[in-house]
Amino acid sequence: MNHSEEIKSKLDIVDTISGYINLKAVGSNFRAICPFHNEKTPSLMVSPDKQIWHCFGCGKGGDLITFVMEMEGLDFVEALKLLAPRAGVILENKDFSNNSQKDKLLQIMELSRKYFNFILTSDKNNSENTKKIREYLSKRGLKAEAIERWQIGYSLDNYEDLIKFLKTKKFNDNEILLAGMSFKSDKGKYFNRFRDRIMFPINDVNGRTVAFTARINPETKDDRGLGKYINSPQTEIYDKSRLLFGLDKAKTAVKEKDELILVEGQMDAITAFEAGFKNISAVSGTALTISQLNLIKRYTKNIVLAFDHDKAGANATDRGISEALKQGFNIRIAILKNGKDPDEIIKNNPADFSQMIKTAPNIMDYYLITEFEGIDLNNISEKNKVVTKILNVINKLYNKVEQDFWLKELSQKARVDEIFLREELNKISKNIEKNDKVINKKNINEVSLINDMTREDKLVENLLSLLLKLDDYFEYVFNNLNFDFLLGKYREFYNYWLIYYNKNKEIKYQALMDYFIKENKPEFVELLKTIGLHSEFYWSEEDFSELAGKEELAKSILEIKRNYYKESIKKCQNELIKAEKDNNDTIILEIMEKLKHFNEELKKIM
Repeated sequence: MNHSEEIKSKLDIVDTISGYINLKAVGSNFRAICPFHNEKTPSLMVSPDKQIWHCFGCGKGGDLITFVMEMEGLDFVEALKLLAPRAGVILENKDFSNNSQKDKLLQIMELSRKYFNFILTSDKNNSENTKKIREYLSKRGLKAEAIERWQIGYSLDNYEDLIKFLKTKKFNDNEILLAGMSFKSDKGKYFNRFRDRIMFPINDVNGRTVAFTARINPETKDDRGLGKYINSPQTEIYDKSRLLFGLDKAKTAVKEKDELILVEGQMDAITAFEAGFKNISAVSGTALTISQLNLIKRYTKNIVLAFDHDKAGANATDRGISEALKQGFNIRIAILKNGKDPDEIIKNNPADFSQMIKTAPNIMDYYLITEFEGIDLNNISEKNKVVTKILNVINKLYNKVEQDFWLKELSQKARVDEIFLREELNKISKNIEKNDKVINKKNINEVSLINDMTREDKLVENLLSLLLKLDDYFEYVFNNLNFDFLLGKYREFYNYWLIYYNKNKEIKYQALMDYFIKENKPEFVELLKTIGLHSEFYWSEEDFSELAGKEELAKSILEIKRNYYKESIKKCQNELIKAEKDNNDTIILEIMEKLKHFNEELKKIM
């Protein structure tokens, strides 16, 4: 048994996935809101029997390893390394190559971090610029221990020093470029990406440096058009939407306190952490993403947002909470006073920041306080605008009991009858559901193209999943749908069903599974698992009837045949164009005969 199979045999897929998302038991399976696309109606299904998961909205699916890969943004080997300790499986270093592209990029980032930190902290480097950077950081309240803990560094005002250093460690120009540590000029020359800047390493949750934020030297007046802060570009190892700055250091405290304080700036996070607020992290940008929320969910469902009180901060609050509320997070908003941001407040008086965190109101209390501030309730236009905004937030709340509570609070605050508010909330909810359906349909089409799932594949998958429920109709289906009518990936798969049925005159799920295993068809085993899950997802409702099922079978067969004839006609038309260009009369006649046949057959079933 290889490592992946051993891990899957020792870990339960339901336990693993429920560590990331909320699963609800439905019969022998589990359903959930899919974390990989926007939806309100659960379309992700997990089967403990089959040990697989599949989303019938976006099309993603697989085993517990693929789920962890998707959620964590890991490759296969990294997922194994993450899951192995949980399963009690020991992975030996010889099992994995240390020369993979990703490993090389991580090594480059680690060496770059150490190099920048050495330049800043070493007694051997006492250039004027370095001294000024040390003085600046000291004035910002960063002691030597903090600089070492966060591995803060300095990049020299030099175009090639880092590149030359990394080349001594046997890395080439292209690898350094792919790591985001250099850029290539139009003339093909490589230069350092970061020059004369304070370097803040960005680590993943496991503490590996994957990127940098670089602040311009405070003494430098010309930023060369690059801005006060510049960040590493997105690379194979760095996706800012999947990371939270400082979470690698904060995760233990977050678990202990069951709460995460979330700030915007990296200096905010560093200053707070050094002042004793250990359960703190910073977003990379101004809005929380689904991936970041999935990351936070590993440690807590409680978030305190302590964003700057400027326009960007307000926008971040509005955008960031939406998905968090959908996922059932408990959110509080710290009302910042005595300073423009947490960094300034803590430097003035850490006790003030502590009090702001302790007294941070629930997100709904926050909206009721801030949105009604200065509003004339006799002004219908102003009042309607505020009420609509808050109703939209209430609609996002995961818990219906919470929705009911805050509707009553809003009714009193706005002096509006609760009945009218409920009517408006229902309208908002219906409009969002309508928009979700449009978005989901778009996502399904996009995923279908990515996964090479044609319309025919969808039809055949639907047909076979239904057939597992109506085993009395195999003869009917096989007599009315020859495998020649299938053009896509299910053609050979369907043919094996025909062969098996002709031998056994019946098809049972497990028997068919055993047959595919015996025939050494692992790809068919996986297809059958997905179809089995599809069958349970769509055809296990109490109102499912045999008559409706048979009608659906007939409809599917008809659609598959129509699809076959339409595709065949298109193919013939393309062949005809080519034959006419080649002036090949014999081929033209043959194609015309085929076109006539396909058109006649299509007319019969239209």
